[in-house]
Amino acid sequence: MGRTSKRNHGKPELLTSSVSQRPRENRYYKAGIYARLSSDQDEKKNESVETQVEIAKKFVADWNQNHPDKIEVIECYIDLGKTGSNFKREAFGRLMQDVRLGNINCVIVKDLSRFGRNYLEAGNYIEKIFPFLGVRFVAVVDGYDTGVDGNDTRQMASEIKNLVNDMYAKDISMKARLSLAQRRQEGAYVGGPPPYGYVAVWEGKMRYLMPDENTAEIVRYIYRKFIETESYAAVVNELNHRRLNPPAVYKKNGEVYCPPDVTYNGWDKSAVKRILKSETYQGTLVQGRTSITARDEKNRIHKGENEWTVKKQAHEALVDEETYKQVVQIQQKQQKRVESRSHPSLGLPIEENIFDKVLFCGVCGRKMTRNSYVKEYMDGSKKRVDGYFCLNGGTNKVDCCPSSNRISKRELTNILFVLFKTELAVSLKKQKAYVEKGQTLIWQNRKKLQQKLLSVRRRRERLESGESRKYEEYRMGKLSQKDYVAYKMQNESKKQELDKQEQQFLQMEKDMVRDGETYLKAIRALNRLKKGTALTKELVETLIEKIYVYPAKRVEVLFTYADVWMEGMVEE
Repeated sequence: MGRTSKRNHGKPELLTSSVSQRPRENRYYKAGIYARLSSDQDEKKNESVETQVEIAKKFVADWNQNHPDKIEVIECYIDLGKTGSNFKREAFGRLMQDVRLGNINCVIVKDLSRFGRNYLEAGNYIEKIFPFLGVRFVAVVDGYDTGVDGNDTRQMASEIKNLVNDMYAKDISMKARLSLAQRRQEGAYVGGPPPYGYVAVWEGKMRYLMPDENTAEIVRYIYRKFIETESYAAVVNELNHRRLNPPAVYKKNGEVYCPPDVTYNGWDKSAVKRILKSETYQGTLVQGRTSITARDEKNRIHKGENEWTVKKQAHEALVDEETYKQVVQIQQKQQKRVESRSHPSLGLPIEENIFDKVLFCGVCGRKMTRNSYVKEYMDGSKKRVDGYFCLNGGTNKVDCCPSSNRISKRELTNILFVLFKTELAVSLKKQKAYVEKGQTLIWQNRKKLQQKLLSVRRRRERLESGESRKYEEYRMGKLSQKDYVAYKMQNESKKQELDKQEQQFLQMEKDMVRDGETYLKAIRALNRLKKGTALTKELVETLIEKIYVYPAKRVEVLFTYADVWMEGMVEE
C-alpha cells in the first residue's frame, strides 16, 4: 500500500481556490518606439518617420486608456535612409543597448517591415532575443503583440510576414540597382553630396549637377593656379592665404570665406588634388566605381574600369577640355619625376645643373639640354658624366639647326676658367673702385624704390579698408554672398598684384646689395680658382648672362657685369 502525503490533508480545495482568486499584478512597460525610413526615398512607398511614430504613440494612448497595464514612452529611436536588409543601424544599436541596460522593456514599431526585412535576423530578435530579455514586442499595424495572451498562435503569421519582407527587400534591391544603372547612363547624378563647385538639382525624378555660383569660380582659379605654378602646395598656400573655406567646411556652413574672428581650418594637398583629378569639372560624370553590400553598408567593393558608367557632357563644365588636359599632363610629368627620383640611379645621384639658366645653342638659340649618365670603367669603377646638346640638332634635325651641337661639362668648364681669368685680369686689381661705385648706385636706386614701396602700401591699405566695409554689408544682409564673393575675388587679385609689386621692389633692393657683394665675392673666388675646381651655380649666374655653344665646341660668353660695373669703371 502506498504512502499517503499529509500535505493539505483533508482540504485541498482551499489551496486551489486561493491561487485562482489571487489578483493579477498590473505591469508597467518602459517603451522605446523604433522607426526607420528606407534608403529608397520614394515618398509614395515610404511613410515618414513622423507618421510611424504617431501610429505607435496612438497605440500607447489607446492601450493605457483600456488596459490596467500601463506603457510609458521613454524614447524614440529613428534611422533615416537605412536599409532593412541588415540590423547594423545606429539608432537600432542604441535601442538594443538600452534594452540590455534595462532602460527599455517594450519595443513598439509601426509594422514588421519597419523593424527589418531580413527574415532570419528579424525572427531571431522577435522569437528568441526579446523573450529571453523579457521584452515585449509590438507591431501595431500587423496586430502582433507578445504582451497579449494568445499571440503565440500568431508566430507562424509573423514568420510568413518576415519571409515576405525578406523576399520584398531582395526584389526591391534588384530593381533599385537596375534603376540606378539606368539613371547613371542618362547622366543623372546619383551620388551623395555634390562635388565642390556644383549643386545638385532635381528635374522630376532625375538629379543633375549645376554650377554653384558661390564656388564655381574658385574651382576655375584652382585649375589656373596649378597650370601656372605646377605645384599643389602653391595652390594650397594661395587658397589658405585668402582664407577660403575647404569643401567640408563650406558644405557644413555654406560660407565661402572664413571670417577673421573664426578659427580657420584650411585646405590641404589631398583636397586640391581631388578637384584637379576629377573629370567631373570638364562635364564628364564617372559613376559606379564602387558598390556596397546589403549586409554591411561600410563594406565597399571597388569595381574595374570596364564596369564604371561614364557619361560625357552630362552637365555644364567648369573648365574646358584643353585646360583639363594641361592639368593631366602636368600631373603625369610630376609622377614621372617622382618615379625617376626614387630610382636608385646606380648609387650616383644627379648633381645640380649649374648651367641650367644660361646655356643656349649658338646656332638656333634653343636652350641646351643636359644629358647625364653613369660611365663604367674596366676596373669596375663608375663615374657620372654630364654633357649638353641641342635638341634641334643631331638626330632631330631641323632647318634652323642642321648640325649636331654637343659639349661635355668638363670641356665647357675648362673653357670658362680661361675666359674668367682673361676677362677679369684688369678688374681684379680695382676692387676699391668697384666697391665705391656699387655703393653709390645702391643708394640712388634704393631711394627710388622706397618711394614706389610707399605708394604700393598706401594703395593696399585703401583696398583693405574697402574690403572691411563690404564684409560688414554682407554680414548685415545688404550684400548677397554671390556679390561679396565676386568682389572678394576681384579685390584679392588686386591685393595679390600689389603684394607682387611690393615683393619685386623689396627683392630689387636686396638684389642691389647682393649683386655687389656677390660680385666681389666672385672676384675673390676667381683669385683662388685652380685647375679642376668646380664652378657653382651662384657664381655662374652672377657673372654670366648667357653662354652660346657652337659646333666644334666653340663658345661665346656674355658677362652680366659689363653694362653696370664696367660702365662705372669707365666713368672713373
